[in-house]
Amino acid sequence: MKSPRLPRALAPPAFAAAIALSAPLAASAAPKHEAPQGRVDATYNILLGGLTIGRFALDTEFDGKGYTITVRGTTSGVSRFVSDGKGYLKSSGRMAGTRVLPGAYLLDTSENGHRNSTVSMLMKAGTIQQVTAMPPLAKKADRVPLLPQHKRDIFDPLSAMVVPLPKGNMGSACNRTVPVFDGWQRFDVKLSYKGTAEVSGQEGSYKGTVIVCAARYVPVAGHRPTREAIEYMQNNKALEVWLAPVEPLGIMIPYRMQIGTEVGMLTIHASRFVGAAETQRAAAE
Repeated sequence: MKSPRLPRALAPPAFAAAIALSAPLAASAAPKHEAPQGRVDATYNILLGGLTIGRFALDTEFDGKGYTITVRGTTSGVSRFVSDGKGYLKSSGRMAGTRVLPGAYLLDTSENGHRNSTVSMLMKAGTIQQVTAMPPLAKKADRVPLLPQHKRDIFDPLSAMVVPLPKGNMGSACNRTVPVFDGWQRFDVKLSYKGTAEVSGQEGSYKGTVIVCAARYVPVAGHRPTREAIEYMQNNKALEVWLAPVEPLGIMIPYRMQIGTEVGMLTIHASRFVGAAETQRAAAE
C-alpha cells in the first residue's frame, strides 16, 4: 500500500492540506455590500479513512476594512501514513466590495518536531511583492519554472477561505477557476457546483444548508510533472468543499473539505462553527 503523498500544496500537516484545497473559493461574484464587521470561530476535526488524525482552530476577524485569519492545529502520528505535526498560519488583507485582496501570509509547520516548513509572503491586492519559502524548491530539470506572471492576481491559501455571500443563488460560489500561490507552487483549482447538503450543528454552531463544490487540481508552475503525486492529484476527482453561509457578515466559509488519497478519504469537518456580526457601534454613530 502506498503512502498518500500529495503535492507540496496539499501536503501534511493535514490542516494545511485542507486550507490549500479551499483556497480557490475566494472570487465569488456576489453583489456589492458593506465590508463585514465581526468574527467567525470554528474548530475542525481531521480524519483519514474515518480515523481522527488531528484538529485545528480557525479564528477570522473582520473590522469593516480588513480581515485577519489565524489557524492553529496539530496532527498525530496514529498510523504510518501520518506524522506528528503542528502548524500556525496567518493571513491578512482587505475587502473592496466583493473582492478579497490579500496583503500578507505566514505559514510555519513542523513534522516530528524537526521537519520545518515556513512561508512568508507580502502582497499588494493579490500580487506578490516579496516571498520567502523554506525549504526552497530543489533544482530539477523537469520542474516547471515560476515566472513573474505566476505571482500576479493570486490568492494565498488562507485569504481564499473568505467567500463573499452571493445574493439569491448561493451555488454561484462555485463554477469558476481560481489561481492560487502557496509560496512554492502556482496552481489552479477548477470548481463546479455539485449540490447542497444539510448540517446540524450543536451548542450554537451553524445549522442549515451548505453548498457543495467539486474541485479539480491543475498545476501551473513550480511543480514537477513527472512526479507520481502530481499525476495522482491531476486525476483526482474526490476533491470537495462545503461552504456554509455566515449571513450576518455577508460571507461564506468552508464547513467541510475532502481529499481522496490512496489510503482512504481525508476529510476535514467543523465540530464547531459560529459566526456573528459586530453589534458594537462607534460613539460617533
